[in-house]
Amino acid sequence: MPLSPEAIQVLRDLNPWWEDPRVVRPVPPPYRRPLVREIGRRMAQPKGLVEVIRGPRQVGKSTGLLQIVEDLLHSGTPGGDILMIRFDLELLREEPHAIRSILQWHAKEIRKRPLQAGSPGYLFLDEIHKLKRWNEEIKHLGDTFPLRMLLTGSSSVLVARGGRESLAGRILTTELPTFSFREVLQSWKPELAVALPPPLRFDAVFEGGLQDVNSALERLKPQQRLAIARVLERYYNRGGYPRLYGGEVKDDRWADYLVQTVFDAVLGTDIPDLFPVENPQLLRHLYLTVARLTATVIPQNRLPDLAAQAGIPTNQPTAGKYLHYLADALLIREFRRYPLAKKSSARVPAKITVGDLGVRNALFRGAPSLAESDPAVLGPLVETLVQTVIRGPNLQVHYYRDHADPADPRSPLREVDFVAERMDGTVVPVEVKFRRKIDPEDTSGVRHFMGKFKSPFGVVVTRDLTHWAPGGRILCIPLQNFLLAF
Repeated sequence: MPLSPEAIQVLRDLNPWWEDPRVVRPVPPPYRRPLVREIGRRMAQPKGLVEVIRGPRQVGKSTGLLQIVEDLLHSGTPGGDILMIRFDLELLREEPHAIRSILQWHAKEIRKRPLQAGSPGYLFLDEIHKLKRWNEEIKHLGDTFPLRMLLTGSSSVLVARGGRESLAGRILTTELPTFSFREVLQSWKPELAVALPPPLRFDAVFEGGLQDVNSALERLKPQQRLAIARVLERYYNRGGYPRLYGGEVKDDRWADYLVQTVFDAVLGTDIPDLFPVENPQLLRHLYLTVARLTATVIPQNRLPDLAAQAGIPTNQPTAGKYLHYLADALLIREFRRYPLAKKSSARVPAKITVGDLGVRNALFRGAPSLAESDPAVLGPLVETLVQTVIRGPNLQVHYYRDHADPADPRSPLREVDFVAERMDGTVVPVEVKFRRKIDPEDTSGVRHFMGKFKSPFGVVVTRDLTHWAPGGRILCIPLQNFLLAF
C-alpha cells in the first residue's frame, strides 16, 4: 500500500539531509559518548551485524543516532542513502507493514535505486520496540538486503519478546546507561576535562592500567582538582541524566524532573507497556525499597516481607520477576555472590543498587554531603557511584561475602564490595572505604580475597588517600580519580 501524504511529510521532516546533506535536525551536541563513537565506527563499515542500543529514556539514545548520521554525512555518505524512522510517532507506527512500506517508498522516491544496488543503505529505527512484530521485519531485511541497521529501545525487550530466537547471531547489543562522571565533565566542563589522561576500558585494570592513570590524575594542579571536586559533588547529588547539565532543567526542578522521568514515566508507563505488570504498586514499592537500601545485600525473601509490611502482599517469584523488569530497564543493577553457586537459586542474596544515584536522591529529596558527612552514612551511596564504571564487554561483576574459615561460622566475616571477573576467570576485588585514614583491618577483606582467589592485585576506593604498595599489591585510589579513570 502507498504511504499516506502525512507519513511522507513526517519522514521528510525526520530526514532533512535528503534535501541538504549538511543539515541534521535537531542539531546534535558536539560531544560524542565513547559508546556512540564505537557504534559509529562499526556502522561506517560496509558489513556488520544489526546494531541495537538499549537504555532508559532520556540518556541520549536518539541523540546518538543523529550524531552517527551526522558523522556518516561528513564522511561522504549520500543523504539519500540514510533513512531515519521514529516509532514513538503513532502516525508512522500505524502505516500498514510500516518498515517494509517505508523502505520501499524510500528506495523508489529518495534513494532512486533498489536496496541491493550500489553502496549499502543505512536504516535507523528509533524506539523500535513500540512497533508490533518488529523482529520479524528486521530478520527479513537483514537476510534479504545489504542494509546497515541501527535500532534503539528503552528495554532489553529488544532481545526478549521473541527477538532472542529470531535474531540470534544477527544483532550486537550495546547498553547505554546514564552519563558517567567523566562524561559529565567532558561534555559540560571541557575546560577541566582537557587536562585528564586518556580514559581506560575497565578490562585495562586487569593489566595494571589504573595505577598509571591514578598517578597522572594526582599530578593535576590543586585548583584543577578542587574545580573537579565541585562538579563531583553535583554529580553525586544529581546523577548522570544529561538534561540536568545542559540548562534545560532549572536548578530548582532537577528532582521533579527525575521523579517524572523515571518513577512516573518508566515505572508507570514504559515497563507496564513492555512486560506483564499485574501490580504496578508493587513495582514502585520494590524500586523505592532498592533506592532506600541501595548497595545492600538483600535476601530475596526480605523484599516480599517488606512489601507485605507496607500492605502490598506478594510472593518471592513475583518480586523476583519485577526486579528482573527493573534490571532490564537499567534502573537497577543486581550483583550475585562470588563464586557463583553451581545451582542458581532465587534464595541466594543479591547486592542491589539503583542504576543512577540521582534518582534515589530525587525520590528522597537530597543526600548527605559528600565532602562533610559521616563515612558510615556515605558508604552505600559511594558504592552506588563506584558501580557505575565497573562495567564493560565480557565482564561480570559480583560481590564477595564469606567467613574467613567457611567451615566455621564463628570465624570473622570477610567481604568485598565488588568483584570484577574477566572471561578467563581472573578476578580483581574493589572495596570502598570512603575515609581519609585506612587501617589494616579496612583491607582485610581484599587481602583475604586476593589470597584465596589468586587476584593479581586489589583496589580500595578512598576519600582522598592514594597509595600503591607493590609488595602488598593493593591500590588505594581516591573516589574522584577512580571515577575519572574510565
